[in-house]
Amino acid sequence: MKRFRLVLFWTHLTAGVLASVVILVMSFTGVVLALRPQIQDWIERDVRHVTPQRSPRLSAHQLLTVVKDAKPEASPQTLVVARDPAAAATINLGREGNVYVNLYTGAILGTGSARTTQFFQSMTSWHRYLGATGEYRATGRSATGISNLAFLVLAITGLYIWWPKQLTFQRLKPIVWFRRTSTGRARDFNWHNTIGFWCLIPIVIMTLSGVVLSYPWASSLVYRLTGSPVPSARGAGPGGPAGSRSTPAGTSSRRAPTGTNIRSAAGG
Repeated sequence: MKRFRLVLFWTHLTAGVLASVVILVMSFTGVVLALRPQIQDWIERDVRHVTPQRSPRLSAHQLLTVVKDAKPEASPQTLVVARDPAAAATINLGREGNVYVNLYTGAILGTGSARTTQFFQSMTSWHRYLGATGEYRATGRSATGISNLAFLVLAITGLYIWWPKQLTFQRLKPIVWFRRTSTGRARDFNWHNTIGFWCLIPIVIMTLSGVVLSYPWASSLVYRLTGSPVPSARGAGPGGPAGSRSTPAGTSSRRAPTGTNIRSAAGG
């Protein structure tokens, strides 16, 4: 048992050393991408928000007509109308980005920040491919997949190494909470154990889901464990077969006569 624990310790340490840089990049970019809606909403607050009025909102046809009159060459792809009365309507023009329109007056408030969009595209590239482009993307994706798997190994082996020989309150307290009297290496060791313990569950959930997204065998295993049929053809993007389109949670979608996809969003 002692030798097994020693093997796990060195596995834990080696995985952490080898994958630490990639894990740091993925963690930072993951946090930024998770906060993307809030960040974009703040940066583009001048064009995303309107003053609620008592007058009725413009119809989808009227909103699309406003954009077509202002940009005859444009081809609207989607129209998103939030339930928040202070949120502007969002009309996506494909490569030209989003245009925001006042739901009450029909005034075009402006477009989304091109720099912000480019920044988040860069963050996505670093999160998935370590910033690699072209033929090197496959290598970058492999590196992130392996590092994510190493992160899962870190979490599981760390729990075993952390687990006290006798599960008592006296033995648990020093390793589940910060010790103010600790200094130097003892303090660092205490912080490592304490933070690792409290972050264990979200780390395992994130890394497990990352493994499913990174490896087809893991995705197929989920289908088999849940008793669902494994799709014979997988699309290039997450969420289903090629050519399928997904609608974000909390939104409803219907096809407009003009071919524009109209969504009524639950949030702002």
